[in-house]
Formats: sequence, structure tokens, C-alpha cells
Amino acid sequence: MPNESYDVFVSYAHADNEIPQNATLDIGWVTALAANLNTGPNVRKKKLFIDHQLKPGDEFSDDLITKVRNSRLLILLLSQNYIDSKWCGKELEHFIQAHSSDTEKPSDVFVVELFPFDEFVNVPENILKLRKHLIQAKFWLQPTDTSAPILSGYPTPQESGEKASKHYWLMLNELRTAMDGRLRHDQASSGLIHGTQASQSKAAHAEAENAKTPGAAVLLADVTDDLESQRNEVKLALQAEGITVLPDGDYVGLTSQEFDTTFAADLGNSECFVQLLSPVAGRKGKGFAAPLPQLQFQLALATKKPILQWCQKLPGAGQISDPAHAGLFATEFIRAINLENFKAEIIDYLRAQQEKREKIAKTLQDHPLPIGSKKIVFIDDLASQPEVNQKLRATIKQQHYDIRSVPLNAPLGNNGLDIKEFLRPCLVGMTIYTDPNKYATAFSRLTFFLNQIAEANLPLVRWGVYLHEGDVISVFGIDSEDVVPVNEHNLLAFLQGLSQ
Repeated sequence: MPNESYDVFVSYAHADNEIPQNATLDIGWVTALAANLNTGPNVRKKKLFIDHQLKPGDEFSDDLITKVRNSRLLILLLSQNYIDSKWCGKELEHFIQAHSSDTEKPSDVFVVELFPFDEFVNVPENILKLRKHLIQAKFWLQPTDTSAPILSGYPTPQESGEKASKHYWLMLNELRTAMDGRLRHDQASSGLIHGTQASQSKAAHAEAENAKTPGAAVLLADVTDDLESQRNEVKLALQAEGITVLPDGDYVGLTSQEFDTTFAADLGNSECFVQLLSPVAGRKGKGFAAPLPQLQFQLALATKKPILQWCQKLPGAGQISDPAHAGLFATEFIRAINLENFKAEIIDYLRAQQEKREKIAKTLQDHPLPIGSKKIVFIDDLASQPEVNQKLRATIKQQHYDIRSVPLNAPLGNNGLDIKEFLRPCLVGMTIYTDPNKYATAFSRLTFFLNQIAEANLPLVRWGVYLHEGDVISVFGIDSEDVVPVNEHNLLAFLQGLSQ
């Protein structure tokens, strides 16, 4: 049936599905994974297509093209074998053509790593672009007693060891839940669920969401290979509470510049920075100033973002040869406790912040902030220089504006103020960016404030970014008519062009 449609097309390399000798099962790892995607409590039965016929050297038939294009989702099992296969890439190309014009974030592609991406060679451009943004699950893990990563669940979950088996079922559940959720959402959106059933489903979903922690988001830092399983445990625990976990995937595959921009944006949208640490320092990416654990912590610290760090136990003296990595275990934020307790601490912290925001909102509602006769300008100058600050503030006051700023040492999201209400009386906002060493700080805070304005529909006229050179698009990648560049030559015009 050439025009038959499928829920899921499984795109994989046949070399990853070979049956090892003396295996207890007569099916390969990929075949078992596909079967398990349709097995388990609350699972949505999916119509899967997995090709067992096409071999290296075979032609890519029109029938296979049709099956790819007619599938709702594509699951891509990424390995070196997949990269080396000439026809796996074709499956991806045909699916993207049928589903999305965006080659970097194609619709309905689920990327699954069988082995670490940064160890692959000769990665084609389309997969490089894809991997920068999309990752659903990592079935590999790096045990401390092995020199190379292993594929969890290989050859079977029972035979792969207790830790690898646990990791396999965690990853499988995350992947299966995500795919089922996407298909169920599409089904509901297309009108296949009607009347009372849809209303009950929405009501149940709303009730469940109200019991969670609304509006909270955390940046869960990328970890070294040996902590992937623990990171996933934390991620799942937070998501189960309705907490948004950033990044959507990870930062693997990004250039140094792309990482700076993406990480700063995620940090700006997060309430706190969460980091899991082990004695392993991690690999240093090409063009990066330091290994990722160190870079992420430094950027979070620079923006005064609340930080929660965890390790299984504190390393002994001399155990870590890298002084910079050893320093991560000597911070005021580190917690050497059971992982379950650490997960509970994160959730308790976010709930406490939510309660604080609600209390402050109630206080502001009962006692509104006074708005004087003068117009108010909000200034964020944490990424500026003292002499610039003094000059700009003097100019603004000469134009009969009051100035409002977040206290210098107050971290975003933990400053005792509801930032939305703090900004509400302001006519205009301004970010002062004159210190290139504080780029990540400036970008993450700018993104944070703009998001707060959009979420609360605040009546600010516009937002200015004071720059020595360049414009907002070239420096921060923000293209908006309401976010404009400001410099010493047009500052007065920027202020005088405002209206009450």
C-alpha cells in the first residue's frame, strides 16, 4: 500500500540493528526499541514503519520516499553508522521537505543519540544544523569504570547491567511520552476528539497544571558524560512538577559564539541555574575558553542568577588536577547530598519563590507604587562602566525623568520585587552595554526584561539599548521596532520623542 500513512517513521542504520551472537533475543536493538515505543502503561498505540529490507548499496525507492513523507513523526537514531549511511540522510531530507521549510528546527523530528555526538566524524551539514537544536533522548552513558561510552539496553536491558538498564527505561519513557503527547495533541487539534471527551480532557489537564509550579523555569546545565543519567532524572522530576527545563535540548554542537548567545538567552528566561558536578572536568570544545561546566557556572555567576549546585560527594584534596574545575566544588552553592533530596530542594526553592511573588503582588495590589508627576525611566546598567553611568543618568535627570533600577546586588527572580510590577510605572526602559566583557550579562538581562514586558503586556513605550557601536540586531540579534539602539548622539532625541 504505497500511500499508506504512519504515525512514526524509524530512521536508523541497519548496522545498529544487527543481532549479536549468543544473544538472548533474536531481534536487534533498534527493533526492540521500536516495539517498546508501543508498550507500557498509558501508551498510545502508534503505527510505526521500520524498514528491514534496504541495505547499503540498494536504491532509495519511490515507495520508501512516500512512506517517509506520509509519516507524522520521524525518529532519527543518530550514530556514526547513521552518518556514514548515504540513505539515512535521504530519509531526513524527504521528511523535512514534506513537513517543514526549517532545516534547523524541522517539524516533528525526534533526534535520539546512540553515542556521544561530539565523537562523530564527517557529520553532514543537515545533521549538524539539526543537532544544534533538537535532542530528545540520549541512550548512551559513560560509566566511571569504562573508557568508552556504552549503549544502554544493549544487547538487552537485562544484559546491559543495572545502571544501563535503568538509564534505558528512563530514556525510553521520556521519548515515548514526548511522542505520544505530540500525536495526542495533533489528534485533539485536528478535531478527532469531540464534545464532552475534549472538555473533560482539558479540565483534567487544567486541574493538574494548577497543582504544579506555574511560571517557573530553570536552566539545567549540560553535564559531563558520566552524569547524563542523573541530569535526566532531575529533568524528568522538574517537568513532572510543571517546571520548564532549559535548554530544550543541550548546547552540544554549537560554536563558541552560538553558545554565548543561546546560553545567555536561556539564562535570562530562567529563575535559577542548576548544575550537577563530578570530578570529571569534561571536554573543551573547539574555540571555547574552558570546559562547559566551568563556562556555564562563570556566566551564571556573572549575571547574579541564583545558583544550585550538586555533587554526590565532595572530592578529596588533590583528587581533581584541574584547579578551575576543583574550584566549582568550593563555592557557597555546592550541595553534597542524595540526588532525590537535591531534586526536592530545587522544587521547594521554586515554590518558595512563587509564594514570594504572590505575596508581593498582593501587597502591590493593596498598596500601589506611587507614580509622581515625573516620567520614569528604567535603567539596567550592570554591563556598563561607572563613568558612562554617571553621564547618562545626569542627562536623563536633566530631562526631568525619574530613574528606577534593580538594586545592584539583587539577582533576577530573587530581588524581593515582582519585576513586572517594578517595571509597570515606567514609560521607557534602557539597557546600557559598554563593557564587552559583560556581553552574556547584558544579553541575558535584556532578554529577561523584554520577556517580562511581553508576558505582562506592560505599557512601556519602547526599550533602548545604549551602545558605543553597532545596532541591536548585529550585537544582540534582536530585531524589533520597539527595541532601538541609543548612543550619546541620539539620547536626547530618544527621550524627547517619548510622550506621556
